[in-house]
Amino acid sequence: MKSQLLIYLFFVVLCPPLCAQLGVTTTSTFSEAATWQVVPDNFLVNRRSEFLRYGFSGVVDYAFTLKNKNIRLRPALQVMQALSIYPNHHFGMSMMGIQGNVEFAFWGAVDKSGKEVPFRPFLQLSPGLSYISLRYDRYRAEQEGFFERHKSHELAMNYGANLFVEFKLTELLTVAPTAGVRIFPNLNWKDFTELVMDGIIVGTYDQSNLLQYNLGMRVGLLFRH
Repeated sequence: MKSQLLIYLFFVVLCPPLCAQLGVTTTSTFSEAATWQVVPDNFLVNRRSEFLRYGFSGVVDYAFTLKNKNIRLRPALQVMQALSIYPNHHFGMSMMGIQGNVEFAFWGAVDKSGKEVPFRPFLQLSPGLSYISLRYDRYRAEQEGFFERHKSHELAMNYGANLFVEFKLTELLTVAPTAGVRIFPNLNWKDFTELVMDGIIVGTYDQSNLLQYNLGMRVGLLFRH
């Protein structure tokens, strides 16, 4: 139900009829959650591990220019997933959210001679709201093949910034390599410490900031002038 609500808000509320470009972005994500990291490193493997480090993300957006041609709005719908697998312990993080992106071009779409420029760099500021699902599956030896599953859910604000360079390939098609960072402050993984550490420690490492770097490519299709 919550996922359906997010989709409704994106397509019905956030996308005005004047949107000028449809875009799809795919990215690789590199995440750091310093407080959560303590638990698998010290209780499961006794070394530094790549806890929920690598993932992937997909974004669908509409971009449209304001009266100032160097400023664009780009509301977006984003999904993301990351997994970490240890012996008998599996962890997962998935997200679905909306973003209210604002973009600022470093220079105009035409040069001093009036000729259209072939590419433009942009700075994007990206506040968002995401529904986050955190999963922990634990193998129980007494029941062969059985994994005991625990889930935690949270609706969380997040804040990001991206740099990208948009290349205009044709009158209708653009591509833009992009790189950025996003922070999810004070995420709470309910009972995370207690579940993984068998009650030896309770609650100490349940709350963590999540810092997420991303690197990807956007393809844009102009469908309305």
